[in-house]
Amino acid sequence: MGKWKICELGNLIKFQRGHDLPKSKMVAGKYPVVGSNGIIGWHNEYTTEAPSITVGRSGNVGNPFIYYGRSWSHNTTLYIKEYKNTDPVFIYYFLKTLNLSNYAGGSAVPTLNRNHIHTLKVSVPETIEEQHNIGMFLKLFDDKIQQNIRINKNLYAD
Repeated sequence: MGKWKICELGNLIKFQRGHDLPKSKMVAGKYPVVGSNGIIGWHNEYTTEAPSITVGRSGNVGNPFIYYGRSWSHNTTLYIKEYKNTDPVFIYYFLKTLNLSNYAGGSAVPTLNRNHIHTLKVSVPETIEEQHNIGMFLKLFDDKIQQNIRINKNLYAD
């Protein structure tokens, strides 16, 4: 296991607030529209390059979601606009460990502010190679879990 470094989250990635897109303005297309709970529709344009990683900004606050293609990041999310010499798949799994919902503000509707989480002190592997290895290892487990779910559905389907 290699060395780890302590830095601010904003030194690893740059979050951007998602973009408004009312249902009435969605034009059927191949790009998923990702809201705070995951895919909420499909559109003919995208705002986020692959892989698209979002975090719930309002509503379902703090939960990371990854889509391995381009997407439209809805205004209920923060999306990663820039990876600063980091592995995206590692970053996705790493964000899942941070309990970002704890950093939400607001009383009636909790909201996550990117400026507040950019300053979080975190510890990550120093090299992108080690980040990549950790991310791929975790993704293999998730892929296997999804495969087993599909197999089980087929076994119990009528």
